[in-house]
Amino acid sequence: MYLRATTRCWKVRLSHLPTRKAFGAFCAIGLLSILASGPAAAQEPVPPDIQAALQRTTDLMRAPLLVDSQFDYTMTARVRLLLFWVGKDDVGGGYIRRGSLPRDPASDVIELLIGSDPAKAPRAINRWGAASEIVHRTSGSGHDAESSIFFGFMKVSNGASAAEMEKELAREKRGGSFLFSAIINQGERNFDFAKVVPFSSDTDFTIHQFDQAKSMVFDRLLGSEGRLKEIAASQVQACGRHEGFLESVAELVDYSMGSREPPSSVCYFYNGVRHQLTLAQVTRVPSETVRLTLRNEPHEYVQTYHDLVLARFENFNQTTKQRTGFELLLGTTGNLRGVPVQIRYQPNWWFQAVLNLITPESPAEAQKK
Repeated sequence: MYLRATTRCWKVRLSHLPTRKAFGAFCAIGLLSILASGPAAAQEPVPPDIQAALQRTTDLMRAPLLVDSQFDYTMTARVRLLLFWVGKDDVGGGYIRRGSLPRDPASDVIELLIGSDPAKAPRAINRWGAASEIVHRTSGSGHDAESSIFFGFMKVSNGASAAEMEKELAREKRGGSFLFSAIINQGERNFDFAKVVPFSSDTDFTIHQFDQAKSMVFDRLLGSEGRLKEIAASQVQACGRHEGFLESVAELVDYSMGSREPPSSVCYFYNGVRHQLTLAQVTRVPSETVRLTLRNEPHEYVQTYHDLVLARFENFNQTTKQRTGFELLLGTTGNLRGVPVQIRYQPNWWFQAVLNLITPESPAEAQKK
């Protein structure tokens, strides 16, 4: 069956993990969409200390992850056509992984991959993004980050409507050139910087080819193209945090479980810009039933969850003054405590994405089918 074959959920260590480790979440499509697009340009030589830091960073990112837990998702996409919405289930998906680096037990790693699958999506739409964050904790501290590294990679889209996206896809295929963008954002005591490299590829990498694309992407981040942004030490000190976006959401997810009163917001830096992330609202949800039509599956997928919270997040870019929001429907008990069973995001007026956790079937459930 599809679910047993493709759904992976590592639980051996999960039950012993705090909420933050079990998973803090993301909405990467929205965050990654602010990556710079357009052709890459040559820049001034990167200072030796930053170039050395980039080399260390990419070496860390290439290292295999010691996985503690993984949760797989399927995507439902809805497109607004004039006065109504049209949608389709199972047009893509992705995963959330949590773990650590084998050579650094004090590290906390989040890996995220999400987007459309051209083999499933209408008109073979290929739009996806990936993000990883490595945080090194201060010795003896469960929360304070000594340093963090954020890596983002995405298939760039500039379409402002469904019709414009279709034209964009057609131009890409005719020209045989596909636009991607990558970013490294690194923060530690002495400096905080970001390097963004937009680039074109003659290979239209899909969500299934991320591992294949990564090596090439890291080589480009180490090269001479792209844009470097350094953040003043005074700004870093004013924020007082080294965590990036993913770990910031993880912290607020922890607060949403009710163990502590949340702060008004937490700050982080992305692409040289300070952001404020706020846990705007937390609502108790007694139960939620998910019904999905999965490709090549003869039966409807039905899953009911109990004792949930719906957490609404707002992200504020202090430079552009732009606000974006997303919602996470979170489990509160057992192995799903702090885990998004559903991620809801509407990046613009014409597109909505809902990501549903796909949980493994029990043997008894499988026998009923």
